[in-house]
Amino acid sequence: MRVLAAMSGGVDSSVAAARMVDAGHDVVGVHLALSQAPGTLRTGSRGCCSKEDAADARRVADILGIPFYVWDFADRFEHDVIEDFVDSYARGETPNPCVRCNERIKFSALSAKALALGFDAVATGHYARLSQARLRRAVDADKDQSYVLAVLTAEQLRHATFPVGDTPKPEIRAEAARRGLAVADKPDSHDICFPPGIPRPFWVRVSASGPARWSMPAAPCWHSTTVCTASPWASVRASASPGPVLMVSLATSPPSTPNRARSASVRPVTSTCGR
Repeated sequence: MRVLAAMSGGVDSSVAAARMVDAGHDVVGVHLALSQAPGTLRTGSRGCCSKEDAADARRVADILGIPFYVWDFADRFEHDVIEDFVDSYARGETPNPCVRCNERIKFSALSAKALALGFDAVATGHYARLSQARLRRAVDADKDQSYVLAVLTAEQLRHATFPVGDTPKPEIRAEAARRGLAVADKPDSHDICFPPGIPRPFWVRVSASGPARWSMPAAPCWHSTTVCTASPWASVRASASPGPVLMVSLATSPPSTPNRARSASVRPVTSTCGR
């Protein structure tokens, strides 16, 4: 087959691409540029899609001896994932941007472009399996990502392949090391990938034991199970009276128009993104 390997620069997608090459397929690697202004480096497991990640993917493609390209999907990502996230959170929901990214970017926009260019399938580093075009859980239950792929259609799954879904994660790292891939020990990427960089401000109304006050943190800490435990929320904690935070209201317009706000219990937005 002609296979387009989506290469994030992580260990999972790197081994997935390598396995497609070993299977004798005609493989081309592609890295998705999803940010208008990507960071140069990533910090630990926080975020993805930095310039460092793109360079890691390119180095793996060089070792595998396959063509490599970077495709700019930043506008599509902002509209279909980031803006969708902002609108959903403002409605008091707890969105999962990784589900949207897989549904609308990796297996819609990317897959459609791949098929238009004559590719037969898109290979990714997701921990999931396919059996007769049906989605199955991965062998490694701790890394299973079938839940973020459950929104895909049968047609999208027909053109997808998940080469690492039948192998536990420690074995994937060991295989990457045997292949001489520098990403073998690269930390897993998890959690929401785009703050800071949400395209419009959030106004945050914090209610504690005293009067509610408004604040606008520089970089909302969506990944924290307790809102005020992370440093970006320091300004929010300082603006509230002592005591636990009971409620946070999110609005995409200033507090002068409070009718636009929505009350929301703060819940974690945590997932793994198929690296």
